[in-house]
Amino acid sequence: MPANRLYHTWFDQIRQLCPTARRTIVRNFTWLLVGIYLSCSVQLSVISNKIPGCTKLYSKVQRFRRLLINRICVRKWYGPIAEEMINNQAKRGDIRLLVDTSKVSFHHQLLMVALAYRRRSIPIVWTWVKCKRGHSSAIKQLALLKYVRKLIPKNVSVSIVGDCEFGAVDVLRCLDIWQWQYVIVPLLSVVDRWGHNSFQ
Repeated sequence: MPANRLYHTWFDQIRQLCPTARRTIVRNFTWLLVGIYLSCSVQLSVISNKIPGCTKLYSKVQRFRRLLINRICVRKWYGPIAEEMINNQAKRGDIRLLVDTSKVSFHHQLLMVALAYRRRSIPIVWTWVKCKRGHSSAIKQLALLKYVRKLIPKNVSVSIVGDCEFGAVDVLRCLDIWQWQYVIVPLLSVVDRWGHNSFQ
């Protein structure tokens, strides 16, 4: 779908979810989402490359940087969108989640819980992990999973797939208490594995 069409579709939906927000902020936030979706990246320069218009790349990057630093609390803005996506998926009978960590820069990794939908992963919640390599802590993993659990309607079946990083006893014990099904995939990319298992 072209960027402009995506923008207009999502702009209308976000205005409904955040009716009191300033129009300029909604506009920039929508373009940010469009850029993330089209670029499959969280780096502002890559996102900005996907935004149409004559504005220079540097100006687009600065506009998004100002938006994220000064204008919005990401979870407050993105929360209603994530909740709507989860509710729409729940109507189909079950929720399928992916948990993964990706290297974003030399000093940071991105820890994310995403909704699996048509061989894509749609971010629900995320946080930064300040380290070059290694695993994120069970405390951070559980904090994200508990937030996602609040968004999921009751009596909905939940399946979750992660790599061996998410095999901490505390995390697995919590998933058992919640009665979530889970698969811990050793030594393989979660996304690659997801495309070849029964959760498709």
